[in-house]
Amino acid sequence: MNWQEADSNGKRIWSVLRRTGRCLLAASLLAVTGCAKQEASAEEPVQEAEPAAVNEETIGMWFSYLEYQNLCAGMDEAAFTEFAAEAVSNMKSVGVNNLYLHAVAFTDALYDSAVYPASAYKPGAYDPFRIFSDAAHAEGIKVHAWINPMRSVAAEDAQNLPEDFVIREWIDRNDERVRQNGDRYYLNPAYPEVRSLICSVVNELLETYHPDGIHLDDYFYPYGTEKNFDAYIYSRALEENESLTLEDFRMNNTDRMVQDIHDTVKRFDPAVQFGISPAGNIDNCITLLYANPYHWVEQGTVDYLIPQIYWGYLHPIKPFEPTFEEWKQVTEGSDVRLMVGLAAYVIGLKLNLSEDETVNREWADNDDMMARQMATVFSGGGDGVAYFSYSSLFAPDAGTTEIVENEIIHIKNYLDSRG
Repeated sequence: MNWQEADSNGKRIWSVLRRTGRCLLAASLLAVTGCAKQEASAEEPVQEAEPAAVNEETIGMWFSYLEYQNLCAGMDEAAFTEFAAEAVSNMKSVGVNNLYLHAVAFTDALYDSAVYPASAYKPGAYDPFRIFSDAAHAEGIKVHAWINPMRSVAAEDAQNLPEDFVIREWIDRNDERVRQNGDRYYLNPAYPEVRSLICSVVNELLETYHPDGIHLDDYFYPYGTEKNFDAYIYSRALEENESLTLEDFRMNNTDRMVQDIHDTVKRFDPAVQFGISPAGNIDNCITLLYANPYHWVEQGTVDYLIPQIYWGYLHPIKPFEPTFEEWKQVTEGSDVRLMVGLAAYVIGLKLNLSEDETVNREWADNDDMMARQMATVFSGGGDGVAYFSYSSLFAPDAGTTEIVENEIIHIKNYLDSRG
């Protein structure tokens, strides 16, 4: 999830525990995955269905790996069970009816997995995803398993991966299926084996937990993807189509990955929702991340979009209302539901955006930003909103506690006014 203002990719903190137990190898993935490969799609068409019954208006909330780290580290199962129940109660108090719960952040698992090694952020030996999911479902909140499909291990931690983990094997033999970019490795979706690995995790989550949805956020190709990231497989693609640009090649790979995940979900159950929360700046999605939301809508591979419009009304580059209007054009005329991600994490903060201090202090001087943006979305025809993230509202920094509490009051008053 993009934690910083505008175009920053945010701070990525990660280390992974050495995992005991078996991991699937690439050869066995193809047998167990349930992933729809491009070649098989014509033989086994996905059975399309009417859109699943969804809440008329969605109010969502993200709960991320960092919240597991910062709020839950070291909790035993009883303490975590109590925490999950309290968290669900807090969510309900601000209208939440959909929870986007982190399951995979760095090709690791925040649940009990036979495919990926356990995440360093998993708070204990128990299964936090099941406990949290059960608590949410008991209170009528839908749960979407949130995965980051391409982002993998930090370079400095790669040798801590289990030796029989397929990603470790690819790294050790300098296989282009996983490539280092900056200080982190990323999976290369140009390869069918990579997409099969991703889909095997999706299938595992579907079969084990029966979530209401599968959810991706804005991590696709990394910002500043180097040319050598996929040089060999791109050269092979040029042999087939010499006019294919690198940009289109990568965008096609993202589209294929999204298609494969969609098909995996819908083969399991057409009623399960599949959605993406892309970066709020559409141009950056396309030109920097090689992720084109127009394509997903046109291709019918998403049920919903939640663009991260993490800016105020006065933002000098991407002000909230015009950016919302841009996204409405993406889904216009389609069945794709449009929600908006709201930046609860900047409540109370002074930002360095402009020479105009009124602009910089918009989030510090106003304690009703969430409620106002919710009103803009709902009155403007949006299908919902989602707060990023849980701790921003319910475990804020000491310096912003008072303004956050006021924001919550305004949210509740706004919801009460709507009946």
